[in-house]
Amino acid sequence: MVEVRYENVTKRYDNGFEAVRNLDLSISDGEFLVLLGPSGCGKSTTLRMLAGLEDVSEGNIVIGDTRVNDLPPGARGLGMVFQSYALYPHMTIAENLSFGLRMENPESRLPDEEIVKRVQDVAKLMELVDQLTKKPKQLSGGQRQRVALGRALIRRPQVLLMDEPLSNLDAELRHQMRQEIRRLHDQLGTTTVYVTHDQIEAMTLADRIVIMDKGELQQHGAPLDVYNNPENEFVRGFLCKHIDEIVDTANSLFPRE
Repeated sequence: MVEVRYENVTKRYDNGFEAVRNLDLSISDGEFLVLLGPSGCGKSTTLRMLAGLEDVSEGNIVIGDTRVNDLPPGARGLGMVFQSYALYPHMTIAENLSFGLRMENPESRLPDEEIVKRVQDVAKLMELVDQLTKKPKQLSGGQRQRVALGRALIRRPQVLLMDEPLSNLDAELRHQMRQEIRRLHDQLGTTTVYVTHDQIEAMTLADRIVIMDKGELQQHGAPLDVYNNPENEFVRGFLCKHIDEIVDTANSLFPRE
């Protein structure tokens, strides 16, 4: 586990559009940080630059003591979970979990017995032991997302990145998986960066929320601190007003006796 730093990072495309502008942000070792904002605010681009899927136009991204701007994704020590499960339908769950480890270069590939052990350890962690011989189509949406999460964790990453991983699930499964993701973080302590546009998801998962709009950081802090002390009108409207409206709706549907 390591600290991550964005040092005055800008992402500018060829047409001149700046998706992220002058981002200065440190993520502490073991922290669960949520990037929150509306569509197009720059949160996914921020994550993708850390992952090595987008180039950095200006500034530096540092993982531990290493500047990673020019490192390929596989050399950054990261695990990634996306909105799409991206599981191989013809492989069993065990094969899906171990695929990345088995595809390593011969000089860095783990011995077969260690790969088998890691599959078993992750399957226990993700409550998938009884599913290892099945194919993805035989699993529920929540179980498939657990496989995707397990596939990222099996590499024992320094930093875990998650980009809208629950958006394909229904409301009940999203609630269950939020609890599962938070439980895993509390158990493993992996430095985690999580992207969402869902205010409730951010409030329930994060140690710290980073709220973005139009490529710029608007405010960051502990969820309740940000909610109780919004620094500008955007944060007040996007986070506080939205949550207040949800609470008011819930109170009207389920009035207290």
